[in-house]
Amino acid sequence: MLVPEILIECFTGAVDANGGINMDAVVLNDMTVSQVLISLTSIAFMITGLASFLLGIKTNMPLVQGPSVAIATLVTYTLCKTIGYSYFQSLAIVFISGIIFFILSVTGIEEKIHSIIPQNIKFAVSAGIGLLLFVNGFFKAHILENTNNGIKFINFYEFNENTLTAIVAVFGIVFIIVLLKYNVHGAVFIGKLLCIAAAFPLGLIHRGHKEYGWNMLDFFWKLDFSGLFINNNFIVLVVIIFAICIMDIFETISVYISMDYFVRESHIDHKNREVPEILEVDAVNTVIGSVFGMTNVSTYAESSVGIIDGGRSGLTAVITGMLYVLSVPFTPLISFVPSAATATTLMAVGIMMIGLVRKIDFENVAEVLPAITTMILMPLTGSILIGISVGIILYILIHLFLKKAEKISISLIILGVLFAIMLFFLPK
Repeated sequence: MLVPEILIECFTGAVDANGGINMDAVVLNDMTVSQVLISLTSIAFMITGLASFLLGIKTNMPLVQGPSVAIATLVTYTLCKTIGYSYFQSLAIVFISGIIFFILSVTGIEEKIHSIIPQNIKFAVSAGIGLLLFVNGFFKAHILENTNNGIKFINFYEFNENTLTAIVAVFGIVFIIVLLKYNVHGAVFIGKLLCIAAAFPLGLIHRGHKEYGWNMLDFFWKLDFSGLFINNNFIVLVVIIFAICIMDIFETISVYISMDYFVRESHIDHKNREVPEILEVDAVNTVIGSVFGMTNVSTYAESSVGIIDGGRSGLTAVITGMLYVLSVPFTPLISFVPSAATATTLMAVGIMMIGLVRKIDFENVAEVLPAITTMILMPLTGSILIGISVGIILYILIHLFLKKAEKISISLIILGVLFAIMLFFLPK
């Protein structure tokens, strides 16, 4: 599960200057990074199981839900590492956003919000998150390293653990791409297993802490609502919550739209009434997830695999959910996963998300600038929120000067103003 590997960076001391994970570092209530990672993974499995079960029962659709990679990235690199919130303060923000998301879902407002965002910006957001994940994969593989003189490409002449990690990651990602090219199901997972197998004889396996126990109770109902107004800044908090809701709406509706082809080909009944139902379950699962200690829940694009392989009803989601819950006792094995395996996963997922860049209208320069800016700013700033905000603001300004009122609604302008205010007050 990728989300815990992203969220572990929320904890101070979990990652060293070069992006490596300090498995023995104590970061929470006498728990080591290894134990926190196991706990987060256990919670992620449990929440994925519960969320998928509820979605299958409520909508009778073969769709699976679980912790969102995109919002986990937002929580880690924007809320925690950029703004300075703790992980449990971030969970409180997710809790609030889940309640607001539910209100927006039952009132139908969420679909109106989704409709005002320019289509090219939506594609750019997915591609930008993909770039961010891909670059982070390079750092985790030690192919790129942070130094006092800036970012440096690894020196392969220095034969050490970082060099071996980089080599394993390179061969791992190449293997995954070959499998993807041949349409092999589970290509990313197979590639990750290959990296783990290669890491054993090379001595790259994390031994972690002597004790591999974990305690999920350290995360249950630990929402920290105190200190949310950093520097007494109410506006930043409001815009962040709004941005999380927007991203959640983007993910869920976009996945449903992307599933439409497979759903029609499989002759599954998919009336429009199911869209608000999926969003409502999404919101409820997000609230439940935050209480258990996990970030936003969203619908997984990987649901298409289940549909292609024969999934026809909510029973697919129910069984998948049950299998996830049964996987919880085996999560200590995650401690053995080397950073090379994590890196290849980040890069592979990033590549697939970057692919949506092809849907951007490159024939229209007025659409290209906001979209490309959105996409590029995410890996450069490490902030998804900044990328979205600047992209939308540029889009509005360009079309105002072009006097194309049909391209920008009053609602979009209001959204742009909110993002501009957020950028001004965002802690530097």
